[in-house]
Amino acid sequence: MKFPSRFVLKRAATITLVVATMSISISTGIRLLAGVKSDNITILVRTILPLVIAFPISVVVFSWLERLETAYTKLLKEAQDLAKQANTDPLTGLLNRRSFEAQFDSAMRHRSAGKFILADVDYLKQINDRHGHLIGDDAIIATASALSAVIGDGCLIARIGGDEFCAFVPHAEVKKAEQLSAEINMIAAQEFRTRSGLKNVPLSISVGAQQCRPGTSFRDIMSHTDSDLYRKKVRRPADNQAMPELAAHKPDSEHSEVADGSHAERSSPGRPMPKSAQRASGPQTLARELP
Repeated sequence: MKFPSRFVLKRAATITLVVATMSISISTGIRLLAGVKSDNITILVRTILPLVIAFPISVVVFSWLERLETAYTKLLKEAQDLAKQANTDPLTGLLNRRSFEAQFDSAMRHRSAGKFILADVDYLKQINDRHGHLIGDDAIIATASALSAVIGDGCLIARIGGDEFCAFVPHAEVKKAEQLSAEINMIAAQEFRTRSGLKNVPLSISVGAQQCRPGTSFRDIMSHTDSDLYRKKVRRPADNQAMPELAAHKPDSEHSEVADGSHAERSSPGRPMPKSAQRASGPQTLARELP
């Protein structure tokens, strides 16, 4: 049998003393009113009996209440953990897309304004192919850490895809996009080297940003920022120039794709090209769009 806790014993002792005091007081008052004289046995019984009865009952009751409170606290914590799991990305601890979209739309309904940021990890597929998906996870976690460090508290940050992140900064004094991109890339590269232990594998993050006005929908701002991000990504150096350490280990099929310009620019397979880019490029390949 589990010994009662200090909390239970303290409460039980308090209740027992109160009951004993009331019992003695009532008994003494009745005897005084009735003019009956108390003997030693009567005084002993009315003093000890409440202690013998009240204390065990109090221990049982408060032990039951303590178990009930403990069970409720545990249930509440489990519910909070489940809610957190449902709203966050398990790898990075950031918000997931569903939670971010709901909170962003709520902010827009409350007439918030600020900057919407879209970022993704460059060459993540090549990092995964060359060094394995655990190192790819290090790249994703490093990017999440950089976004959290640069953007700071009070902002919404989410991982919305395999290598894609977005954020909403609801402040008027938002840093310029170039400054944000430089700081995010610097911190992400440092964090990636620390986590992975790879000193010669670069990590870069493409960042797009758009001013966000009150009432803007998530779908609209996402589309506009995605187009801005895409324009920046197609201007970056070709894979075999920007990532020589990784390009040297590409399969032959990938080398041929880069050579003829048909290699997908996004590191995430199957990502659709923004409509604005589709209209601008038509059937042309990305290699033809590079300046």
